[in-house]
Amino acid sequence: MIGLSLAAHTLLFFGLCAVLFRRGYANVYSGLFIYLAFHFMVFVQRPLAVHLFGLDSEFIFMTYWPPDEVFLRTLLVSDIGLLAFVTAYVSALGFRPIAPTLSLPPVGRADVLSFGLSALILSPLIAYSFFLAFTMRQAYDTDVLFELSKLNIAIDPTTGARLLTDTTAYVLFARYMAFPFAIFLIVLMRGRWWSYLPMVFCLFVALQLGERWPLIIGALVAVLVVGYLQRQTRFRARHYVLLALGLIVFVVVGQNRNAILSGDFSLDVSLAQSSFGNHPDFANYEFLAYVVGKVPDASGTFSYFTQYLGVFTQPIPRAFWPDKPVGSPINLVNLQAYGRFASRTTSLVGDGWISLGYAGVVVTLGLVGAFYGRMFHWFCRRDVSIYFFCAHFWVVVLLLQWARDGSYKILDFFFFCVGPTILAAGIRRLIGGNAATGSPAQISLPVRPGGRPA
Repeated sequence: MIGLSLAAHTLLFFGLCAVLFRRGYANVYSGLFIYLAFHFMVFVQRPLAVHLFGLDSEFIFMTYWPPDEVFLRTLLVSDIGLLAFVTAYVSALGFRPIAPTLSLPPVGRADVLSFGLSALILSPLIAYSFFLAFTMRQAYDTDVLFELSKLNIAIDPTTGARLLTDTTAYVLFARYMAFPFAIFLIVLMRGRWWSYLPMVFCLFVALQLGERWPLIIGALVAVLVVGYLQRQTRFRARHYVLLALGLIVFVVVGQNRNAILSGDFSLDVSLAQSSFGNHPDFANYEFLAYVVGKVPDASGTFSYFTQYLGVFTQPIPRAFWPDKPVGSPINLVNLQAYGRFASRTTSLVGDGWISLGYAGVVVTLGLVGAFYGRMFHWFCRRDVSIYFFCAHFWVVVLLLQWARDGSYKILDFFFFCVGPTILAAGIRRLIGGNAATGSPAQISLPVRPGGRPA
């Protein structure tokens, strides 16, 4: 029964992808493309691997082995989430496929000044965060990631969550705010080789610290921006090669952090223990099975979306509010209480299930799909501003993180990767003019023959 269900589940995904790509909906610059890639990695290939190769390390960790009924229900829940996302997305487009103009937004001197002032305002935080990273890297060598992870951190005994006590993520991770400025420079200089140096530096720092998600997210944003600058309507072979290399780096760094941090590049890779095997990186299917099996059977209730009340408490640093609630001030469902779920993620699908079962999945994925559909619709307009243009790439790629983690914690990543651009847009409005349509005083940049930027 499980084998037939997996076959139907897989055929549904590839059949849906065939329709979406044939009709022109799954544009590489859209959130739909990103979500399809995510769904394939964790809800298509992963359950196949779990079933065919007996991957069970995550079930052992969570002390939960789902019966066949829960295994099958988890497949159904993930499919409902996919269909809800796709339906809401194409509905937001008016059921008409659209494509970006592949023209670059106007950039005026006032826009450059706005980004410059934004960088100047944030530079003390960014510089101190880089300084903290480099000094700890020098002091702890191969243990830098471990030491950074426990810097002023306490473990909540109820949920298992890591809590910053006398410091704040606004300082600790402020170096991520350098990423949007690096992308703006690439766009401003139309992809000249030296404009990539700040992005390379940011990615190098992430690699030195053994941080994989900033490395992958930043690299994917850069690939999409380069593709747009080259007026690519779809990924070419070289882009897929770059993405494959990025995935390999993600797997290798995760399995060989100490080797990389120590400079010993004789790296060992075991497929069975890699991200594709007995490892939590792509194990969202197992996590979702745990969620589906425990809620509401073990919890006795759904959360009824109350977990999102944490949006109002999360921005307040715990250093200023030591007794701040962990997550939402109303906690109706605690996954850690029914097994072991610390450091695991619910995914957007699981978050919807926790909220209200099947209805919660439809609502959650439907809202996210509609959001990305409207965003892509705006991105395809001819009067898009440089601020929205740059922010779009970050918001789209961060869907990978959002779909994996679920809940509202994605606001952390939006703050660091989109916040500086929003600040620049605010400064642009303060100094005069309309940030939504650019500046009449444009900067002239050379263009190659054939219309491509130099």
